[in-house]
Amino acid sequence: MVDQTEPAVLAIVQEVLEREAPVSLSDDLYDLGFDSLRMMQVAARVGERLGVEAPLAAYFDAGTVADLVAVIASARPATTTPAGEETA
Repeated sequence: MVDQTEPAVLAIVQEVLEREAPVSLSDDLYDLGFDSLRMMQVAARVGERLGVEAPLAAYFDAGTVADLVAVIASARPATTTPAGEETA
């Protein structure tokens, strides 16, 4: 299975910023205009779409989009089911 973390995070960041221009891994989150509300939106969407959760503080410690991808890639599975999936 191909890891979809990177493209998913790039898409989520772009959506949260309501930005049409592509976002790159080297972009600084705070230069892009991230604030606490936007970071919480990213965390919520990551949980919904990727089914993982990381401490919110780890999101705030991420300086670049690549750092954010690393946080999410190392996150533990969420305790809730991702959107669109049924529990057994």
